[in-house]
Parts: sequence; structure tokens; C-alpha cells
Amino acid sequence: MPLKIKILPDTVINKIAAGEVVDRPSSVVKELVENSLDAGSTEIVVDVEQAGRRLIRIMDNGCGMSPEDARAAFGRHATSKITTDSDLEHVRTMGFRGEALSSIAAVSHVRMTSAERGGPGVLIEIEGGALKGVADAAAPSGTSIEISHLFYNVPARLKFLKSPATEFSHIVTALSRQAMANPSVRFRLSHNKKQVLDLPPSRSIKERVFQLYGSEIADNVLEFIGGRDTVGVQGLLGRPGYSRGDKTYQDFYVNRRAIRNASLSHALYAAYSDMLMRDRHPVAFLFIDMDPAQVDVNVHPAKAEVRFRSQSQVHDLVRDAIREGLRGSGQNPADGFVAARDGVKEAVSDYLQSAEFKKGYPDSPRNQTGAGIISHDYAQTNIADAVSHSAFRTPYSALLFPLAQVHDSFIVAQSADGMAFIDQHAAHERVLFEKLQDQHAAGTIAQQNLLIPVPVELGHAEIALLSEHLSELQPLGFSVEDFGAGTFMIKAVPAIMHGGDYKRLLLDILDEVKAHGASTRLEKLRDEILSVMACHPAIKVHRKLDSREMEQLLADLFQCRMPHTCPHGRPTMVKFSLEDLKKLFKRT
Repeated sequence: MPLKIKILPDTVINKIAAGEVVDRPSSVVKELVENSLDAGSTEIVVDVEQAGRRLIRIMDNGCGMSPEDARAAFGRHATSKITTDSDLEHVRTMGFRGEALSSIAAVSHVRMTSAERGGPGVLIEIEGGALKGVADAAAPSGTSIEISHLFYNVPARLKFLKSPATEFSHIVTALSRQAMANPSVRFRLSHNKKQVLDLPPSRSIKERVFQLYGSEIADNVLEFIGGRDTVGVQGLLGRPGYSRGDKTYQDFYVNRRAIRNASLSHALYAAYSDMLMRDRHPVAFLFIDMDPAQVDVNVHPAKAEVRFRSQSQVHDLVRDAIREGLRGSGQNPADGFVAARDGVKEAVSDYLQSAEFKKGYPDSPRNQTGAGIISHDYAQTNIADAVSHSAFRTPYSALLFPLAQVHDSFIVAQSADGMAFIDQHAAHERVLFEKLQDQHAAGTIAQQNLLIPVPVELGHAEIALLSEHLSELQPLGFSVEDFGAGTFMIKAVPAIMHGGDYKRLLLDILDEVKAHGASTRLEKLRDEILSVMACHPAIKVHRKLDSREMEQLLADLFQCRMPHTCPHGRPTMVKFSLEDLKKLFKRT
């Protein structure tokens, strides 16, 4: 009877191991750059061709390797970082398990030259994990390693690679994260022999952010230092009120290692909880320094995730450090919200009794105390009169008659069967969104040429993204041209956007595309992008409206197909029936 249990051959074992560590070209770049950093390099050059499928070359000026070490480096679990299991609790280097070179070599052709300072150089060639040659070579101190024909012997892996633009964007992201964690190191990146990144050593993390992402991000982040006990937390935080459409600009580092951790992400959002609108995300670059014994970096094959020994304590410490950092900026995110919440009832009462309100409704009957409260009968009469106006030809039960505005943000209105609070921004978003939907469906989004084009400077990953989608912006009412050197010019915008922040709008559209995948066609994201477009020109909170503007907004809202939510899913209004009001006042 044949055995059912088999021992896999080394060739299969190596390919399985490679699949755990190397899943795309950016993984190769990450692993090899980590080796260069561990070697003490002050300059790292990365050249790729065809988004890494054809060639990835990493050159550094680090300590290099002797011929003997270079030969041994490609063995499985060959490492200079650890000797015993207890060493795993004190790891501060980027690599330590000796998997990267072996795994990469198993699925590619490798050519490496290396030399220690003043020592002899060596050339090593490997194909599919098999050693093809070792020779003496003239080489400067440091290491140069070329990876070609990646995944040539695992075609199934090749099928899962995305478009060249997407794969290259992952490479840019991987290198950018390494550059953020090591601002004193110079990084250069070229793609198909064209230079994409040249990051000289920087004096601070904020300067590095400017080098990578431009002034849009750098001007809207605050530096902070915090933490307690043996845990340090520092980095950059987005200013209160500044947010983005996705999580692209959120990086977490533990002992300089870029990582993912759900608890840290939750701590970030908890710190910003009082200042984020739905579907908006804070900007943050957080660096956590702690005793390596308190964090396990060995729980993920690619060391991309970590586990903390005291997860809840680290969560609370990071959350509190972020809050203190925001508070120290003089921009406490909670300021104003408590006062707004507690003052709604008083504000409504004060406004309804104010001279301004009484002037607006001079014929309204007063109660016996003379307070400016519109009677139910009077409001009903006005609603009935409004029905005859074409703008209000909607179901009678949906009609709302505006009474007042609270904090220049919410409209208080009476209906035939109760009352409602309307979020003026959300309501106007819904109106503009459906107008844009209708115009787009008819192919008639009106375009407004700009007298003075608006320049937009982009980070390197966003340059490739926008270039790929430039032609698809035209049907949305935009005309954007590549001006060169990372600058694009907005020359025309949808007419409905006239007077808005065109630069911010374009960035938000790019964020929406990134959130759904860089290769996604804009047509598939029509409603998501139109909702972003509707948000920008919509009536903002803290804008005073007169009675005519409030009436028009409500009239437009109830002409919509879905008047009760904004395009992002937030309610446009909160209703109270007469029965609800009676219950609140114990009249039932």
C-alpha cells in the first residue's frame, strides 16, 4: 500500500516559503532594502524595469559581505542577527530570520556582487534556487543585487500580479515607508531608466513628508512627542479639520519597522473621534519606540504585523498621546462639540424669541407672553399656501416649513404632522449629487473654463495614478493637463463646482480611486466620485441662511429621489412626530 504522507522535495518547499515572504515585486524591494538598512547604508539606489517583473536592482554603500558570508547568505535561515531563541526577544534589526534571500532566489534569477571595505569582491549567480556560479569580482564596498525574471518558475504567481501601474505604485509605497522611517538615509528610485524618486537625507520626519508627498500634506500636519513609562510615541498628525478620503496617509512604525496593527489603527480613530465625518480619515505618521521584549514581530511571514504583550495598554497609551499632541497644538478636537450639543435647546428657544425672528415673520400670532413662537395653525396655513407653489409639489406628508436655523448649521422646520431638524450640508449634498447624476447620465455635465489654471503638485505615487486616469476625467467635467515635474494644471471644472477648492477636490477623487484599487476605471466609481464632487460645493455648516434660502433648499431636497440621506449615507434630517413630542413632554 503506497504511503499517503510524503516529504516534499526542497524545490517545492522553497517555492512555498517564497510565497509566504514574496507575493509581488514590492515585497522583494522591501526585503532587500531592509537588508541594506541593516548593513548601515547611508545611500540606497533602487532600479526597476517593467514594474519589477523584468528587473529589480538594489545598490547600497553598506558594510558589504566577505566572499564566505556572501555564499552562505543564500542558505535557508542563514542570518547574522540571532543565535538563540532568546535573541528573538531583543531584535531591533529589520531582518533577522534569514528567509528573504533564499525565498527570492527560489523564484527568480539572482546576480549579486558584494565587498567589505578594503576587502575582495565576490559575484554570485543563482537561478531558481540553484547556484550557477561564484567568482571573484571587482566591486566597491557595499552590495549590489539584481533580481530578474521574477516568478518565472511559478506562473500561477504571475497571474495574480496587477497592472504595471498598480505594481509600481506598491513599490513606491514600500520604499516611501522605508524612507519615512530612515530620514537620514538617501533613497533613489528609477523605473524603466527614468528617475522617479531622489530623496536626499532630511533633518526631520516632516521634511521627509514634504519630499515624498509635497506641501499639501506637509503643511497640514503637526509634529508631536509623547508617550509614558518605557514607550515613546512621536510623529506627525493631521491638523484638526484636515482629513482625506482614504487611509493612504496613515503609517505606523514600531521600532522603525513599518507594520499593520488593528489596535493602533483603532487608537488613532478613537483620538480623532469627535472631529471626523463619515468616510473621512485622519492623516498620521506614528513612530512607537518600545522594549523589543514587549512586542512580537515574528507573527507574520513578511513581518508586516506585530502583536503587543499588553495590547490594551499600548492602545490606550497611543490614543492618549495623540490626544495630547492635538491638544498641545492648541486645537483640541473636542472643543465646540460639547457646547453645541448642550446649547441646541437654548439656541432654538432664544432664536424663536429674538427680534430677528419676529421681524422675519411679522404677521405671526404670539402667545400670551409675546414669545415669537409660530402657532401650529399658522404654520399649517403657510404650508398649505406653499403647496400651490410648483417647487413644493411633493407628497403633503413630506412638506417641511422652515422656522429657524440653529448654530447656522441646522434648519428647524415644522411639517404637517410634527417637526424636523435638517442638516443643511447633508441636504445640499443630496441635491447636488442627484443633479450631477442626471447630468452625467445625459452626458451633459456643464464645464467651466478657469481664467487662471490651478496648479496641483502630487507625490510620486499619485503622479502615476492621475496620469493613468487623465482622459477619464473629461466626462466628469474636468480638464487636467500634465505640466511636468510632478505638477498638473486644472484648466476646467464642472460648472456646479465653480468657486470651490479645485485642488482639494482632485485629491479627494484620487483618494477615492486608490481606496477601490488604482487600476479601477472611473466609470465603475461613478457614484462614489460624484458624491465627492457634490460634497465640495455643498452649503457648509456655520453658514447663515435667510428664510428664502432655507425654503429653496427644502424644496429642492424633496424633489430628490432619495431625500432622507446624503450620498455618503448620513441622514439629512431627524423627524419628530406630534406623538413623539407629546411623549417627550409627558402629554400621553
